[in-house]
Amino acid sequence: MSGRTNASGVADAGAKADSIRQRTLHESSDQGCLPVHNGVLPSEEKVPQTQSGSQCSLHVWSRKTLLNRKDIPKHLQFNPYIETGYRPLLSAWGCIMSLFYFHNETINIITHGVPMLYILLRWKTLLPWSEITVPLLPWTHLVSTVSPWVGSTIYHLFMNHRAGETCYKSLLHLDMFGIWITQSFGALTTVYASVFCLSEQWIWKVLVVYCLVSLWCLYKDLLAVLGGFVGALRVPEKWIPGRLDLLANSHHIMHVVVVYAVYHLHQGAVLDMVWLSGNSTCSLGESDAML
Repeated sequence: MSGRTNASGVADAGAKADSIRQRTLHESSDQGCLPVHNGVLPSEEKVPQTQSGSQCSLHVWSRKTLLNRKDIPKHLQFNPYIETGYRPLLSAWGCIMSLFYFHNETINIITHGVPMLYILLRWKTLLPWSEITVPLLPWTHLVSTVSPWVGSTIYHLFMNHRAGETCYKSLLHLDMFGIWITQSFGALTTVYASVFCLSEQWIWKVLVVYCLVSLWCLYKDLLAVLGGFVGALRVPEKWIPGRLDLLANSHHIMHVVVVYAVYHLHQGAVLDMVWLSGNSTCSLGESDAML
């Protein structure tokens, strides 16, 4: 009788243990199907089949996967005053899917992604093509206005790719290259308009010197130095750490200001190209005499 009772108790205990284990597995599949380790979500092929359902997919793209600064790799901890809202390291597809939930790079992606799409979709309406007859400059100008947004959007969207620091540095160089294109070729229209009334020989001299200086700046990576100096201010999040993680920190503000600046660059370039196309008032003799 005692043995039968003990056997029954063991069976009941085993049943309860199975029930608890099944409930725990079910809850973990809802709440933590892809655990984060050092900022990394394991690849899908490592996830057990029982955890690859819709509930798991919902969890991966939810805000619950966002991390604190101390939980992400060192190469992503570049702003000590942004404490939360970091995405874990993800695959390329995971980075793309991060467009559909809010994190501390969302504003950066939107503020430069929207101008990029606008220019790519509406380039035919951005210039008065019927009034512009100068060759190459219109296309150079369009490339220069879209380049910073392309580089920046790709950088901010994929900066947390699980390929790690090497991938991050390559994306950062792409971002800097897009800025360099804007700074160099964006001003080319204004430079050409400034020397348009000189002789052809002097025009080419000025343009060649300008291009050489631009290439030297790229070689010396002065843009990175300037960006580091400006970014080091970290205002206003420096004054209230952790309060501006998702909105209105210094990088967000810089993104908006840069878009406004390039908009005015575009407006000035359009006026220059229209003037160059219709100008017939230059006195080359007087210009050469001044030189």
